[in-house]
Amino acid sequence: MVDASKRKWLIALSVSMGGVMSSLDTFILYVATPNLRGIFSATIAEISWISTSYAIACMMCMFLSAWSVERFGSKNVYKAGLLLFVGGSVCCALSHSLEQLIMARVIQGLGAGLLLPVEGMILRRTFPPAQHGLIMGLYGTSIMLGPALGPMLGGIMIDQFSWEFIFIINIPIGIISFIMVQEFMSNQEGNTAQKNLSLDVMGLLLLVVAVVSLIWLLERGDRTLWLEDDFNMTLMLVAAGSWAMLFAHSLSISRPLLDFSVLTHRTFAAANLLNFFAAFIITGTLFVLPIYMQELLLFSPTQAGTSMAPRALVMMLAFPLVGWLFNRVPTKLLISFGLAMGILSGIMMADFTFESGWHDMIFPQIVQGVGAAFILGPVTTAALLSIPKERMPAAAALESTTRLLGSTIGIAVFASLITQFEMLHWENLRHHVTWFNTVLFKRFADVIEFYLTQTASVEHAKEMGYRALRDRVNQQVLSLTYMNVFQMVVAGFVAMAIISLFISSKKLNNQVK
Repeated sequence: MVDASKRKWLIALSVSMGGVMSSLDTFILYVATPNLRGIFSATIAEISWISTSYAIACMMCMFLSAWSVERFGSKNVYKAGLLLFVGGSVCCALSHSLEQLIMARVIQGLGAGLLLPVEGMILRRTFPPAQHGLIMGLYGTSIMLGPALGPMLGGIMIDQFSWEFIFIINIPIGIISFIMVQEFMSNQEGNTAQKNLSLDVMGLLLLVVAVVSLIWLLERGDRTLWLEDDFNMTLMLVAAGSWAMLFAHSLSISRPLLDFSVLTHRTFAAANLLNFFAAFIITGTLFVLPIYMQELLLFSPTQAGTSMAPRALVMMLAFPLVGWLFNRVPTKLLISFGLAMGILSGIMMADFTFESGWHDMIFPQIVQGVGAAFILGPVTTAALLSIPKERMPAAAALESTTRLLGSTIGIAVFASLITQFEMLHWENLRHHVTWFNTVLFKRFADVIEFYLTQTASVEHAKEMGYRALRDRVNQQVLSLTYMNVFQMVVAGFVAMAIISLFISSKKLNNQVK
């Protein structure tokens, strides 16, 4: 028999493994995206569904977690989450098409949507209130291991093994966690105060339809000429109608899925909007960088992954510092410093070229990591501190949903921007790649002369010259494309700086004293 003091730490270890597994998988996949794009012959917009489908499914199940725990107990719900996640991982590894992989990722997302919130519930119930600060630190650390180790681990697995291993790695972790939960944990039931907890099914359905239709529109808009396509018009009407109905429905019932009435608090509304943009920009950047490094700079997955690891390590170090400073420095000052770091990182990224090297990638990411830590912590706290205590649960639910929506929509928008800018620059450069351009004609003649020194065939030399010209134009198009994408990162941080003016730090500082 295991005594009670050891049992609670074994429970903490067993449920933390689920959080580590789901967090690792998310960040491993960012580095794997270019590899999967080649395997499944997918566009950037199409491959983005691997991430967005997971996030949508995860968000949907997060809303079901409290209701499920009340009815089935935390142990049973956590084990169900593990089974879904491990089963989804097996399906991912066995997928032979992009459609199969997306459906398998939905199964994974459903599991992650149960694992993450239920892990927090279990930890809070297992440990006494005096240890909640310590155990929440453990919870946060388990989540942060994903961005710290995921990209590097994903790169190594793809280079040394194959893409299937990024999903196979979840199977032993999930099995060990399942066995430990079964062995050491009792089936904690929900609090009696929550026995009448209701689920807003209509609100959940409207939210899913609204998000899926919006993401679908963003994914296919560029390649189907947006509003010139009838199906795009249908998606736009469905998305707009679903969002409008969700707002109306939420304001008409007593216990909605998302209580939009808390947005009447100006500081909360501004902080929540900042929260959305922060998740939008940071997640979008994390999605774009591995594609940029592997497809334009020709980095290996390992090189791309290792260049992203310092960002997460810096964030892990910066978060405790930000927490210490929060009660000592005005909130607006902390957020302003973070936004300045974000703008600086975007400017440095916009200077990347196809000749940039591995070392050039690291410092801008470290700067953005510092900026993210100084934005996310204070913004989240500012959002919740501006709300009366009795409205706190509703505000927390809306804040976490906003962050997930920002991440999901950010990936879809950045994927769409890459396609849009690439098409734009191909169209612009096409008019300049002509033999009437005397500079180009002279340089191409020099290239043909060079290849004639390597082959006796004039036709072969011309073919090699055309290939070189095509590759050079493609490099230039991609360089301009990603420069514009990173300029949009700068614009996003500038927009956030404007929004931050509506946060009243005076009231917040009085509340935390």
